[in-house]
Amino acid sequence: MGQQLRTAREAKGLTTDDVAKAIKLSLRQVKSLEADDWPNLPCNTIIRGFVRNYARLLGLDSDQLMGVLDRLTMPQPHELGIPTGPPVNLQKDGKADRRDYFRVFAGLFVLLLAVSAYFLVSQDVWDSALSAIKSATQSPVAVPAPVVAPGTVENKAPESGQAATTTAVPVQESTSLPSAQPAPTAEPSPSSDSGLHFGFTQPAWVEVRDRHGSVIFSQLCQANSQRDIEGSPPYTLVIGNSSHVTLKYQGKVVDLSMRSKDDVARLTLE
Repeated sequence: MGQQLRTAREAKGLTTDDVAKAIKLSLRQVKSLEADDWPNLPCNTIIRGFVRNYARLLGLDSDQLMGVLDRLTMPQPHELGIPTGPPVNLQKDGKADRRDYFRVFAGLFVLLLAVSAYFLVSQDVWDSALSAIKSATQSPVAVPAPVVAPGTVENKAPESGQAATTTAVPVQESTSLPSAQPAPTAEPSPSSDSGLHFGFTQPAWVEVRDRHGSVIFSQLCQANSQRDIEGSPPYTLVIGNSSHVTLKYQGKVVDLSMRSKDDVARLTLE
């Protein structure tokens, strides 16, 4: 299964670092997933969440990968057991038995270990584990295949000492789009002031639909890049990792702060 994830990632031109940033995992965890190195990953529930997020990013069938995981022997969560014993019996002279002191010190030692783990383990590890558990308990959501509409322009960030250039990317129009309505007949091309201008500081997923409900742009955009998209407003947008995306429409900056807890913004522009 790890080979399948690695092959799909390389086909999309992504590095392991790009994947780690997009699905909020550490670089070591991404490499362990691709190497089928399950002992170096958390328990089965968290691994399923990691794989489901990875599959969504790459556009793979997450249900098929879940079936593969069910046939593998996965690591189980460690259970922290507190030793129990008979009721404490005090001696007749009022002195506590030595075994009672041992139980008290053992309980304090376990508590100290738990507190130390809480403060020593980084917040990113806790966030990744909680995000994976949440994803594993949610129903799978199909991720549409990347579609780039004609007229889309990608502006790569200029390297040091070079002038910025704008290059048009010719792409053939997809023959079939999921849940797309029939394309309208002869229609005048939209004016330049109706276009969308995106800027990305980190990898982010963007989907844009025009007034007919047709997907005119759907793609994972690279970090430090820009996108200009032309179509027929009003536009319906879904923007993942939106805290690292800037958007201008009709020359004005669009506020993307009203986004969901998973950093996805959904909005309509008239």
